Amino acid sequence: MNKKAIEEVLESEALLERFVETLVDEINNDDDAYYKKGRQLLELCLTDENADDFFIAICGWRVDSLLEKL
Repeated sequence: MNKKAIEEVLESEALLERFVETLVDEINNDDDAYYKKGRQLLELCLTDENADDFFIAICGWRVDSLLEKL
């Protein structure tokens, strides 16, 4: 990861907004099937004890809460 670029984005509200817009666009335009994305995300949860932080940042919910919604 390019820490200098991350730090630069963190200093700018405009760049932060563009980062999230880019992320959402790339998620929406990704051709991978949902089951493949789901598998990768849940495997991350099994291997990274901080995975909940990612989900909270993305959608405001913990993995357990998302699983309950199934």
